[in-house]
Amino acid sequence: MYSALRVEGTFRNPEGVDSCEYSVVVSIRNDRGEEVARKVVGVGALDSRESRTVTMTFDVSGPRDSK
Repeated sequence: MYSALRVEGTFRNPEGVDSCEYSVVVSIRNDRGEEVARKVVGVGALDSRESRTVTMTFDVSGPRDSK
């Protein structure tokens, strides 16, 4: 198995906002643009002093051995 793509980013509340609730939404679409999978991960609330770093990897594995 290997990672074909890795995306990482850090976020925080917009300036002047005390607290916000965050979720990470991952939507997978096929070549016709149709959504084939969707996952929502709750991050929780962040106050004005906090930040979060999100790392997503797209892992690839070969077909299972038929033995």
